[in-house]
Amino acid sequence: MMSVAAACSGSEPTFLGKNRITIAHKNDQPGTSYKPDYNYSGFDYLLGTRIVDDLGLQPSRPIDVPSDERVTAITSGEADLVIATFSITEDRMKEIDFVGPYAVTYQGFMVGKNGRDIRTVKDLDGRRVCTWKGTTSAEVLSRQSYDAIDVYERGDASDCLDDVRQGTADAVSTDQMILYGFAGQYAEDRLRVLPDLTVGPPQYYGIGMPKEHRADCERLREIVKDYVNSSDWMADIEETLKLIPTNEEAWQTQYRPTAASIDSRSCRDKPSP
Repeated sequence: MMSVAAACSGSEPTFLGKNRITIAHKNDQPGTSYKPDYNYSGFDYLLGTRIVDDLGLQPSRPIDVPSDERVTAITSGEADLVIATFSITEDRMKEIDFVGPYAVTYQGFMVGKNGRDIRTVKDLDGRRVCTWKGTTSAEVLSRQSYDAIDVYERGDASDCLDDVRQGTADAVSTDQMILYGFAGQYAEDRLRVLPDLTVGPPQYYGIGMPKEHRADCERLREIVKDYVNSSDWMADIEETLKLIPTNEEAWQTQYRPTAASIDSRSCRDKPSP
């Protein structure tokens, strides 16, 4: 991607008034943002490194952030950006700004050894389905139409993953993009994402940042638009989430946001129509 850093000649580039920013990622989601030791990997991590490079900033070591602390990490000043499969919602937009989406996905299901006969939502009736705190997944499954599903919450993604691998849960439900990362990491456990079984509205992944920095927000918006429209976006998906191109024939159309979608959700207090 071509850098759009707007530094004046002879001065250091800055963003949010800094020449070094802190980015927060999840640490337990293979394929999106994962840190089993001291090194991150995943689609969100690659995006973060590209953004720092395009802004012309000094690299800084990322920090970990749980799902239920992503907004707080920004409002408290602990992180300058949060890139952590962070769905853009109107409630969150009241507290922070978003740039994106940089990817679009839907809530789906991944089954383990107890879920081989699951094909439809009706097949989940009476089954134990795990979600975790701080996500939109449990909210979707709390609707009356899913009352027959035995939904329960755990502390984080790794807890749900342990449950489905051990057979104490029949399925895990969260965004398909995240599920494909898990399925790829734990292929020996024969975890399987159900590509045609989704619930709820689309999830638009955005980059969270503090409000009151609209000029910087708009700079970042243009970087994200260029990235999404580039071959780098495709290459990063193919490198980090190999099961998406393998299992979804129309994945480029399904997961890639449009420029209009980015404009309507970036640097706003609520999505535009």
